[in-house]
Amino acid sequence: MNIVFAVLGACGSSPTSPSTARSNAVVVGITIRTSTVEPITTPGAGWLYRLLYDVRETGAKTGATLTLAHWALSNGFTTNDTFSGSGVLQAPHVAPAGTITIESTLSVLTTAAPATHMDFTITYTGDDGQTGSVTTAADISRVPPQ
Repeated sequence: MNIVFAVLGACGSSPTSPSTARSNAVVVGITIRTSTVEPITTPGAGWLYRLLYDVRETGAKTGATLTLAHWALSNGFTTNDTFSGSGVLQAPHVAPAGTITIESTLSVLTTAAPATHMDFTITYTGDDGQTGSVTTAADISRVPPQ
């Protein structure tokens, strides 16, 4: 497979080294800027998770379109987001050697305590048609109610 995945992180993230890549492979990394949770009351009681992150392509030969975000929260909740739906005009794309900044949000309606940690995975398709994924982990900071 021509796709290599790397895990890059900050703000409590768990980094690992990228695999060896061929010269035309897409190499995608994630850097977490902030990961927070805050209480919500509409449409019901629960938590709003916000994840602000950079997606970087470092292979400099092939861009990548993000196709799926997978959330795995420390309280056992998991879900997927397809970068589509209301308000999304176009799936995020990172150019060769480029960086984009994305904010993903997740509303969880529950009376349980919020998660304190998450694993976050992005699945992507390179401009050459190859697919891959990259995973990072982050601690979640609680934002007090306003």
